[in-house]
Amino acid sequence: MSAADDPAPETPAPFLAELAEDFETPTPPRVSPARAVAAALSVLLVLAILAWALPWATGATWPLILEALTTMPAWALPAMLVLGSAALVLEALTVRTAVAGSRLGTVLPAHAAATGLGLALPGGTVLGLGLLGWLLRRAGVAVGAIVTGILAASLVDLVVSSILVPLLGLGAYALSATALPLPGGIWAAVLVVVGSVLALALTGLGLRRSVLAAVLERLAQLGDAIPTAGVLAQRDALVDLLRRRPLSLALPTLAARIMQWTALLLALRAAAVEVPLLLTIALFALGRVLALVPITPGGAGITETVGAAALVGLGVVAADAAAAMLLLAVATLVVPLVGGGIAVAAAMARSLGSAQPSSSRSS
Repeated sequence: MSAADDPAPETPAPFLAELAEDFETPTPPRVSPARAVAAALSVLLVLAILAWALPWATGATWPLILEALTTMPAWALPAMLVLGSAALVLEALTVRTAVAGSRLGTVLPAHAAATGLGLALPGGTVLGLGLLGWLLRRAGVAVGAIVTGILAASLVDLVVSSILVPLLGLGAYALSATALPLPGGIWAAVLVVVGSVLALALTGLGLRRSVLAAVLERLAQLGDAIPTAGVLAQRDALVDLLRRRPLSLALPTLAARIMQWTALLLALRAAAVEVPLLLTIALFALGRVLALVPITPGGAGITETVGAAALVGLGVVAADAAAAMLLLAVATLVVPLVGGGIAVAAAMARSLGSAQPSSSRSS
């Protein structure tokens, strides 16, 4: 039985009443003026990092970097667009599997919109998840299924992107026996893995029914109005989903990371850069770790600068190193941003289109 045919988990209505109201509003979640200003400042920061820090860290000049970009083969840019799009589709497959009653045609633009907001806005992940839930609810998916699916997909991404990929990178770096000093990269990866493992362990502990029931009982004693039955029912639905479909949930997200690693390999090839295969795994893992740095959304600018500096440390020509990392950013940053922007614009247009007939009928 496919994920789309699974019955949505039944949860008492009071537990999800507030979420249902948020998801069923006629307009999607909006970006506040403060967030818009923060997004503009974030874009300026990314541009400043690329304009100044990238040449400084690599020792290249922008004329040489642009020359290296313009001399890349014709297949380079289309390859990045295809691989970046494939990664988005594969991530959406995890969400589609996690959200019972959903369809890929609905999940894909919703996931693209959520990912784009997460990359474009500082702290935009929460807003993106709200938009994802709103779009899925508009498609008729049950609120309980949306909550369960978002939690499951988030846990899968935590395990794959924040634990498995950094661990593989650390292992590849150790096996390569290189003396390359990745600038803070090893300790950053270790801290990310340790933090993620702790978060996963705490999540697992919190999902134990006895522990969660005890916590809810204690909160109720303190006077908080906690619908214990509803929370436990949602927990049961989440645990059941994770037990029944571990591979169906994890494999698409893992394949998405492989697509992004392949994009790195092709970006290096397009720049005529030769790097040992194990070190490309370490370099990719370093990029995933830096993407978690909260200085800029998705680590934009920082990821390209540190990655290019690491390539220069391997003996790569500075301009080629910078060009390779900028080309990779097309797959990992530009495609999700553009795809998310298109999806958000389409959602806004649909909400306005549905609101106009309603207002005309009421008048």
